[in-house]
Amino acid sequence: MRKSLNESLSGRLYDVAIIGGGINGASAAQHLAAAGYDVLLVEKADFGSGSTGRSSRLLHCGLRYLAPGRSSLDFVLHPTRLFTAVRMAKQGMEARSEFVRTALERTRPMRFCFPIFKGGPYRGWQVDLAFRILGAIGPGDVPLDYERLPAQAAHTMPLLKWLRDADDLQSVATFREYQFDWPERICVDAVLDAERLGATVRNHTVGRILRRESDHWVLALEQAGEPNDDADVRARAVLLMAGIWTDEITRSVQPQAQRRILGTKGAHILVKLPPECADFGIATLNSKQEPFYCIPWRGYHYFGPTETIYDGNKEDIRVTSEELDWLVREANHLLPALRLSADDVLMSWAGVRPLTYDDALPSGNRSRAVHDLAADGMPDVFAMSAGPVMTHRSAGRELVEHVSRRIAPSRSAAAPDYRPARFPGCTNSPSLVADNARVKLSDLRHAVSIEQARTLSDVLLRRVGLGWDCRFSDDELARAADVVGSELGWDDTRKANEIASFQGEVGHLFQPRETLRPRVGGGHPLTVIT
Repeated sequence: MRKSLNESLSGRLYDVAIIGGGINGASAAQHLAAAGYDVLLVEKADFGSGSTGRSSRLLHCGLRYLAPGRSSLDFVLHPTRLFTAVRMAKQGMEARSEFVRTALERTRPMRFCFPIFKGGPYRGWQVDLAFRILGAIGPGDVPLDYERLPAQAAHTMPLLKWLRDADDLQSVATFREYQFDWPERICVDAVLDAERLGATVRNHTVGRILRRESDHWVLALEQAGEPNDDADVRARAVLLMAGIWTDEITRSVQPQAQRRILGTKGAHILVKLPPECADFGIATLNSKQEPFYCIPWRGYHYFGPTETIYDGNKEDIRVTSEELDWLVREANHLLPALRLSADDVLMSWAGVRPLTYDDALPSGNRSRAVHDLAADGMPDVFAMSAGPVMTHRSAGRELVEHVSRRIAPSRSAAAPDYRPARFPGCTNSPSLVADNARVKLSDLRHAVSIEQARTLSDVLLRRVGLGWDCRFSDDELARAADVVGSELGWDDTRKANEIASFQGEVGHLFQPRETLRPRVGGGHPLTVIT
């Protein structure tokens, strides 16, 4: 059992306090601690439980950044956008290379296909040029394996043979893409390394900026669900890494603070396609000429995302029936032979991207930005917007640069360790799920004792990862609650509440169809009508 906030943290002075434990906040903590800063990281829920875990999961090469908006003239008329696009694509290629080299087991390679249609917005030569640019600006050690196939060859390939408008298909660009199989776990990996490097990390802890005193900020901390367990700490600098909640935090300190965030909602639906499609995905444009994907994942495929402005309840982000129907229509437009219906959707999820607010771009600016809030009367406070999952490491390093211009580290520097954290190999420990030997009961204990898990959802969704695609039996959930509860001192009532809370979170976030959803990575594929 960890110590109370008041007992362990009250009155401490940190070099940097970070509010928000998503992937970029975790990376900031890791890299600042490595640079020698005394760091506090607090997250009001669990690490990686917000937008981080609800993305499209792509460690993509940056191709989408080179798409010139609605017209090929966009980059000609706005050359600064071309510069930004190349910069973001370069960041994407560098992130792809670094992550695959250092954490390959957290990724999954696949063959991505970009169909080129007669009358479409892009010609074959334009796609060839885009990949030549990517090859030139990238490190080159993780190949793209780019190839453009004639339409005749594509018609014989899995998934591609069901593409729409077969007579108008001119060619298909294929390339190697990677996927974050499990972005929440990547976030936890970074948090654990930050802690190894000396950072103080607390999940389920609300952090509020109270006031400026002399050369530091005073923050109030409160453990979620424990109103009597609070503490005041001080920090020489503060990073707001709270994503879509950033503007709310800044305006709680300075009501007239500028707007920095524009939230756009990305919704996805999951279906079961024939097994031959397992390693193939499609990158294309939807009917609105926005990026649209069909992506393989754990024996399934998911379609998405949507791209809509979101100003609704930040605590209630899920796929609406209208969004689900739209995604089904777009999937059928892309692959009409599927004849997909809403009843074929096994589950859905949605997240909101914290893009950069820009008056000139009504749909938000995707260029990652670090905002110095001194102009709003908040010296030594920084916020980040539009930081995608894939570039989280470079985001952490960029934040170190900004902090280092204001304050010096108080400790010695050390190297970050990017290797994925592993569970101890307890071969004699029983498995949690009978038909899945990957997760053992000892892993659940480790998640609580070492990895900061505090709820059943923390363990099953973000530490062992089965909560996304496994329908647990009542006995399995009871067994999991017994193991976790024995570490955290839960009584039978708390165990029952934790099970109900986990089931409620899964039902709320993913809206799974229990009659269709298989127990682990199986299920019946759609019948394809050709």
